[in-house]
Amino acid sequence: METINWCGYEWRKQERWGNVYPTNLRGWMDPSCVNIDDRGYLHLLTKRNPKYFERTKFTHLFGVGLVSCTHRFGYGYFEIEAKLPEGKNLWPAFWMWSYDSWPPEIDIFEGYSNDRGDYRDIKFPRFWELFKVETNFHIKEDGGIGAERFFMGNNPSRNFNKYACLWEPNKIEIFFNGSTVRVLRNEKAFNDTTMNVIINNMVRRNRNDFSESDFVVKYFRYEKR
Repeated sequence: METINWCGYEWRKQERWGNVYPTNLRGWMDPSCVNIDDRGYLHLLTKRNPKYFERTKFTHLFGVGLVSCTHRFGYGYFEIEAKLPEGKNLWPAFWMWSYDSWPPEIDIFEGYSNDRGDYRDIKFPRFWELFKVETNFHIKEDGGIGAERFFMGNNPSRNFNKYACLWEPNKIEIFFNGSTVRVLRNEKAFNDTTMNVIINNMVRRNRNDFSESDFVVKYFRYEKR
């Protein structure tokens, strides 16, 4: 299993259980899609790199960049500054799930680009939610609590933005550029566990047209609380 050291932590170049999702047959976690440049920025790529996996009996067409931290994180503040990848049908995310079981899961954000190659998705009457970038929480296996979008104010694939989460006993608060965009309270499933932090550039399920892309992350920061 290949790893990198970045921002003071060791990161796997795949999920801790492997490098292919049986439920997503488009992309596989390709170590060559994870790079750090001279500035210390993390680059998570998508690129056409077909590979057959016996586990799925399928040739996954796209290599994707994913890093999964080896550290077990407790309560605290988690933040990245990132520019989302440009391209068709991409699925970048910054999220956490428990080392003890799945669920629980905290999706600090998940972005979904469209067939045009951007994240724009305006729906009346919530016209201020300009982009399909969402937060979500999973406390049961058959679905999330409910994805919610938030006002971003700038194009997330053209600008660096800060995405963050404060995880405390009985409270989870999600931030965008320092402003609170969602709060979840009193969900016991998130207490008394440790979290695995993941950052990835995935391709969307059930889509056939994808772009090669680059998800750029300036840093990862954690403060124990």
